[in-house]
Amino acid sequence: MLFRRWRTPQRAQDVLAAAVYEGNARARDRVERWWAAGGDEREQVWRGAWFLLTGASFRFGNHERPERVAPVLEFLLEPDPTSPYLPRVRLTACLPRTATVPPSGVYLGDPHVQLLVDAALHFPDARIRQRLTELLSATDQPGLLDALEVAFRPRAKPGPTYLGGAPDGAETRCDLWSGGEPGPLLRIVSANPNLPRLPSDPGDIDLALLVMLKDRPGLLRAYDQGALAGRLLEYLGFWLPGTVHDLCQRALRDMRAEAGVAVLCERAILGEAQAVGAVRDAGHRPADPAWTPLLLLLTRQFDAYREADSDARVLQLACAARGTGLEADDIIGRVLSALGTDLPDDMVAAVRRSLRTLEPLGRPSVEDLRRRWMRRALVARAVKLEPEAVAAVVDAGYLPEDDDRAVLPLLFLTGQFERYDREDPDGTKLRAVLTERRYWYDREHFRSVAERAGRPDPWPPEPPPRTRPASVHATTWPSSMGAGGHVTGGHFGGHF
Repeated sequence: MLFRRWRTPQRAQDVLAAAVYEGNARARDRVERWWAAGGDEREQVWRGAWFLLTGASFRFGNHERPERVAPVLEFLLEPDPTSPYLPRVRLTACLPRTATVPPSGVYLGDPHVQLLVDAALHFPDARIRQRLTELLSATDQPGLLDALEVAFRPRAKPGPTYLGGAPDGAETRCDLWSGGEPGPLLRIVSANPNLPRLPSDPGDIDLALLVMLKDRPGLLRAYDQGALAGRLLEYLGFWLPGTVHDLCQRALRDMRAEAGVAVLCERAILGEAQAVGAVRDAGHRPADPAWTPLLLLLTRQFDAYREADSDARVLQLACAARGTGLEADDIIGRVLSALGTDLPDDMVAAVRRSLRTLEPLGRPSVEDLRRRWMRRALVARAVKLEPEAVAAVVDAGYLPEDDDRAVLPLLFLTGQFERYDREDPDGTKLRAVLTERRYWYDREHFRSVAERAGRPDPWPPEPPPRTRPASVHATTWPSSMGAGGHVTGGHFGGHF
């Protein structure tokens, strides 16, 4: 009955099991004939093989039965000259062209391509691992290439620091190396001549590392250039092979797409060293020239800055520029930091003048709103006693907007005592504000200002500690219920 012409997938599975597990010659002969026949008969054998793999818990953790998996994989790795893909084995003859996970529901022998990559990396039988490694290192089968990319992406995406991944004394955030040497997956994808491929999605930026590892920089143009610029900068922040770092730096300097250059200019304004180097070396400029003076100032291109901002309007121009992802506080912080360096005197004067002329325009506009954000950022830093911010706020007369209760703390902290004394001659108003907002400010700032000015410390006394309310204790406890649900007696005393 076993070798009658079968009509169901179960029959094919049974015959294949007899051939690969029991070494039954008649079953093996029948399976070979069905496979050679092609069409539906081959399909049934193919699905039968995956039924057997599923039954053996293929790559299902501790439940896997390798002794049942290995014979089926060996059958699928046998030569098949009819396969349209390399290497020409049964596996590549029938695998789907994508690595999509089989549909949920009742399993019908659908192959799960991704499990083959996992088996090449972790299967306990070293001989099977080696055979799968050799297959994946040479294959051009699209589903297997997809599966390799699926396995590569999370390892290439920067994550936490992987201990032991980089050489001694270095750290890496990509899970592809061990002690600086390529891991099993990286050896496979590096050997496969059909990788990397053009990305089907330009945003699939995790595969860009494979492009650089295989030294195919021409393919980088196929990726989203803004996302690529950000990722290249990220890769330069931890250990990767020197050839990859060199290619990252070269790609940043060769960047021509507006989206990529915009990311580099923005990161350079924020002070990211690799972005600053790329901008200076390549002469990158923002798409909107209004951002250029700020970029030139913060990347220390002094001669070019003097030409671009002869009227000392660096911040005013930034307020009028087309928007970026930069925050007003980030810009103010970077400009104030620049004033703490060895800027030439004429540039120091220009920047200070720009900080003091952020007054409202008197008309509703995006530029006016940005000026307001800049003033607010300056005031916030003055409250923290940053010297250049204090000087700018005092000279320009900037005050907190839309928050009258924040005015007195600012006047005190910035030493504007003449006006402060007019507003709060006995200090009660400031103390009331600080009592309500003690967590908004730093006590030490008020103490240090008061000591320098010879004034009383306005910080209010600490509130008395809260006392626990008296506990409410039960003094009676129903010991029994009479007819109608009435308590009939009992007493309970004591404290919790």
